[in-house]
Amino acid sequence: MKYHLARFLLILFLLQNTVLGEFLKFPLLLQHYSQHVRLHPGTTVIGFLKMHYFDKTVVDDDYAQDMQLPFKTLDNHNLIIQLSMPPAVVGIACLHPFYLEPKTVYFSAFIPHNFPGKVFQPPKSA
Repeated sequence: MKYHLARFLLILFLLQNTVLGEFLKFPLLLQHYSQHVRLHPGTTVIGFLKMHYFDKTVVDDDYAQDMQLPFKTLDNHNLIIQLSMPPAVVGIACLHPFYLEPKTVYFSAFIPHNFPGKVFQPPKSA
């Protein structure tokens, strides 16, 4: 049950927060193409896609249908960026063969926040 709920929530999240929801509009593209073929029998798929996606947008009778096509308008999509900083001190427990108990070694020299003070210094005359 947890697997199905997690899968459902993941699909719901991807459809709402990414452009994957645009693929759900694919049947509208096929329907609109079939209307164009009925009105203009010589319409090819490449010509249809060129007219609706690459040429200048023309406001005509089917403008509302044109704007409902997939990837025609993209809105309400989020970009989430998460930055994580490492801890101030990294401790590594190691077992040395000469000691019977584990010894913790701390490395703080390689933490990114320690470098800027050493790299960015005022110029010095020789």
